[in-house]
Amino acid sequence: MKYKFNNKEYTALRRVVLAVVKKYISEHDNITYNELKNKFPKSVHGTLEIVLNKQDYDKYSENVKDPDKRYLVKKEEWIDIVDDKICVCSQWGDDTEKNQGNKKPFFNHIENNFKYIIEEYNMIDKNNKNETEQDKSVKYYFLNQILYGPPGTGKTYNTIDKALQIIDGKVPKNRKEAKERFEALKEAGQIAFVTFHQSYGYEEFVEGIKADVDSDNIRYSIEEGIFQKLSRIAERNYKNANNTSKGKKEFEIVFKEKILDRLEDKLKIDTPKKYFYITDINDRTIFFEKASGNTGHTLSIKSLKKMYELGSNDFLLGGLSVYYQPILELLLEDAIEEKEPEALKNYILIIDEINRGNISKIFGELITLIEESKRLGNDEAMEVILPYSGEKFGVPNNLYILGTMNTADRSIALMDTALRRRFEFEEMMPDPRKLKIIKVADKSIDLVQLLIIINQRIEYLYDRDHTIGHAYFMGVSDKEELDSVMRNKVIPLLQEYFYDDWEKIQLVLNDGFIKRDTQNVSELFEAIEDEYVEDDKYVYSIASSFSLESYIKFMLK
Repeated sequence: MKYKFNNKEYTALRRVVLAVVKKYISEHDNITYNELKNKFPKSVHGTLEIVLNKQDYDKYSENVKDPDKRYLVKKEEWIDIVDDKICVCSQWGDDTEKNQGNKKPFFNHIENNFKYIIEEYNMIDKNNKNETEQDKSVKYYFLNQILYGPPGTGKTYNTIDKALQIIDGKVPKNRKEAKERFEALKEAGQIAFVTFHQSYGYEEFVEGIKADVDSDNIRYSIEEGIFQKLSRIAERNYKNANNTSKGKKEFEIVFKEKILDRLEDKLKIDTPKKYFYITDINDRTIFFEKASGNTGHTLSIKSLKKMYELGSNDFLLGGLSVYYQPILELLLEDAIEEKEPEALKNYILIIDEINRGNISKIFGELITLIEESKRLGNDEAMEVILPYSGEKFGVPNNLYILGTMNTADRSIALMDTALRRRFEFEEMMPDPRKLKIIKVADKSIDLVQLLIIINQRIEYLYDRDHTIGHAYFMGVSDKEELDSVMRNKVIPLLQEYFYDDWEKIQLVLNDGFIKRDTQNVSELFEAIEDEYVEDDKYVYSIASSFSLESYIKFMLK
């Protein structure tokens, strides 16, 4: 493998990492050791600190055999910084298919945070000459990532592009085509979308007990949540990839062929002594009628699926087993098939407004399982026993979690610590450059300058997390549309931000948009002395119309 960074080519990955750290230090002359460790955190590598000073390296060396094989510590490899000398980690795995080391999160970390790009090429020997041919640039994505920023900065919009890039490796230039492809992948089950809110919980996300009401009967069953469903699908694909051995057909396929497609009015199932009729089926339950005519009996599809996957009923004994067994035998008749190689696919779970939910309550014990090192297929893979179903559960390597977070609701600093250290964060701030100038008669309104000034004032009066995104102005093509955005979107947002403190809202927008009138106390009340009657006060209101001169004056400050 060959790498290109900062217009130089490298054949050793550790040399690329060293070059990245050196470049960052050269661009930040006064950066301290602790600041540098924060910029290159251990979590990006997963096992080792990326940078160590001499003191920390000496401590590390006391407990480790051959520390010089883990860090670049030759005399010329130490890097001077303002308050110390540092060395750089040299352990980044190799380039075989099964061992990609920790370069994927490192590549993404430096691209997302420093805008550094590392290009990667295959090296192909042609006619025994030392020639290389560019294969393709490889772009890696974090398994767990959150896009965060103020409202209107395109966070949800960009999850579509990221999802398509992860699954297809490309994004159609035409937005309509991109959206259609995204919806097709959702329909195919490769993308799932959920929005967190304050009442959303573990039962909806992982699994819970649901009640089935049929006439006077109430039955309870365990239902998979969206996270477990998508994880199971992704895990099945992960296991079947490149698997050419014989195996069972999917339960859902066989169940449809043998039961659902044959069920019209009733489906007769023979038992060793008698028979019974399947009368109806829903997502979780099989309803049946005994030979005697007794109705209201049910079987669990989830239990039947478990029997099918095991190949026998070894766990459910008693009266109902006599009804499960003949259905199971029917399903197993033609269940074995020659399995074709299955292409490995990536699956995406998009969690919108991830910070609005109670993360500990929603993820529960599964928060550890989403870590890259704990994913199924890795050396430190973990599984847990789910509390309701009692089944083993793990998260596969081909399931990506993309979250969005509105910083106007809650800052990153206030987020659940367990969530913060398991996700990579990509900031999305307002980008006025995406806006344009609109013509009004013989004059113009520069939306770029308009948004810049609004956000500069908000940042001064409040903070940058509560600025206003460019998306609110993206579709504006004339003054009438701009007036509507200002009146119906910008001003209500400022009311929310400043808790109806109209004095601050007027400071942001000027008097061309927010009017201030003096309310004379003597005109309102009789000339009496009263402790509740104060001096004259200001009354604020939104201007009945926004003139062109108001916009021009605003941009002139």
